[in-house]
Amino acid sequence: MKHPNPIGYTARKANKDHTGSAKFATNAQVVTGTAADLIVSPLSLAGAVDDLMPDATTVIAGKVLLNTDGTLAGADNSTVPTALATKTYADALAIAGAPVASETVAGIGELATNAEAVAGTPSTGAVALFVTPSNLASVMAAPGAIGGTTPAAGSFTTLATSGLASLSASATILTAGAALNLGSDNDSGAVNIGVGTSARAIGIGSSAAAHVVTIGSVTGGSQVILNSGTAGIQLASTGAGDITINSDDTLLLDADGVLELNSSAGVIGIGNDADANNINIGTGAAARTITVGNSSGATSVVLDSGTGAINIGTNAVAHTVTIGNSTGATAVVIDVGTGNFDVNGVGASTYAIGASTTTGTIVIGGTSGTGTMTFGDSDGTQIVQIGSGEGASTVAIAGGATSAKAVDIAIGAVANVVRIGTVTGAASMALKVGTGNFTLEGDVASTYEISSTGINTGTCKFASGTGARTVEIAGGGTGIKTINIGAAATADVITIGTTTGAGSLALKAGSGKVNVSGDLNIADTGKGLQIKTGAATDMAGSGTLVAGVATISNTNIATGDLIFVSRIGAAASTTLGVLTYTIIDATSFTVTSKILGTPGSTQTGDASTFAYFIVRGV
Repeated sequence: MKHPNPIGYTARKANKDHTGSAKFATNAQVVTGTAADLIVSPLSLAGAVDDLMPDATTVIAGKVLLNTDGTLAGADNSTVPTALATKTYADALAIAGAPVASETVAGIGELATNAEAVAGTPSTGAVALFVTPSNLASVMAAPGAIGGTTPAAGSFTTLATSGLASLSASATILTAGAALNLGSDNDSGAVNIGVGTSARAIGIGSSAAAHVVTIGSVTGGSQVILNSGTAGIQLASTGAGDITINSDDTLLLDADGVLELNSSAGVIGIGNDADANNINIGTGAAARTITVGNSSGATSVVLDSGTGAINIGTNAVAHTVTIGNSTGATAVVIDVGTGNFDVNGVGASTYAIGASTTTGTIVIGGTSGTGTMTFGDSDGTQIVQIGSGEGASTVAIAGGATSAKAVDIAIGAVANVVRIGTVTGAASMALKVGTGNFTLEGDVASTYEISSTGINTGTCKFASGTGARTVEIAGGGTGIKTINIGAAATADVITIGTTTGAGSLALKAGSGKVNVSGDLNIADTGKGLQIKTGAATDMAGSGTLVAGVATISNTNIATGDLIFVSRIGAAASTTLGVLTYTIIDATSFTVTSKILGTPGSTQTGDASTFAYFIVRGV
């Protein structure tokens, strides 16, 4: 409801049954507690609480104030009694009503002093003494005797003794999170565990907890001795735990029985640290068999080294060194770098490579090699054999068809004797070349013999193939050659050329001529003598008379040559004469038509054509 005057309005009063206007009660009205139409504020409630709750008495429940002596200070500093429920009253009431504690009765007592706790002062009927935690440090610093004739269990955080500590029965010593030390002082006394003469099992750190067990020290002459009887000594580590044996001096492992070093799940390393010390295996002076590796599955043996050598059987003892075997797909690979590959022996050594191989392939040299391969490089008298066995072998030298090779045989500057092939049975030899030519060369005084033993009856063929080729004999243009064909003092039949098809034969000579010692016979029908004509130097030709005279220039003409002149036709002649000739040496010759019966005259009307043929006398 909205009123015109916000600070003053009249409405019905509020009560517990309906809303309305109300006012706040005073402290006195709150204490009286009779009005039902007043509102109690927090401030009024706080002021009325003290009046609403009276002080407690022995017969009235109420509020109390605890202090140490049961009185309060008044305004004039005088003491005034408080309610009876004070701390002093409560203490007096509790102590007065409680019995003294004993071994059979629960009750009260007093705290023992450190001296009483150390001395073990007993409780009396009037006083019971209690030991507190603060007494324990003094008691443990000056302890009395512990134990008796009837032993029982005991647990200690730290157990120390300055004299002999003897545990005569079974003893279990636990670490409980701290270190367990035996002989950890600086004294040199012996630490013995299980040194009795009885057979027993000794367990140290054998619980399921993760212990670090240290036995002995590295000080001075400290020594650890582990002895056992026939039951042996076992060192075991499970999970990721390692067993480490380290010695700054010598570590010896020796056994009268089998000595085994195995790993079920990891690598076995011998000398795998970075120390530069030798590793000896089986170097003792006794005859024994040393086996490395096995033949199971994919087992492999690897021998590696740095810049040092790997020596196998290099001592000065005559023995057999075998690498690999001939079973199945066994393979032996020997690789080298630039340090070379050396197979060597003594003067009488025999080297066998593939001696048992029948159908396999023996390869010496790589597919991309560029170095020199040397066989039989000796300064002594030596026999080098290739493919000299009794089998039907094929010996291929430089047979690859990819890159061009240079094959040199006995090219040293000495008087070598080179033999290729044999004259036995059906032995044959083929020498072939491509476009790179075939050269047979020797010293300036060398003699070349082909089938010259004097007893051969076979056929010697030279360039007798079906291909179109040029055969040249002594074709060099520098030195003067003498070529003899069938020059022996026998009735040889020499055939040069063929009459087949367009076969031809050319015999050429310079100023040295072509000499025919026997008769020149043109044996085939329809064949004749043909002479080159048409040039000024030819030995045959033709000409035409002009006023009975024709001069033919010819630098080959010589005084004494025979010129056979024959008229071809009369042409435009008005008269014909007798043809004669005169020669100007190495220049020309002149043909003149003479008047028959008139020597020295010229038949000027002769314009006939003529042919000539020049023959030089021998």
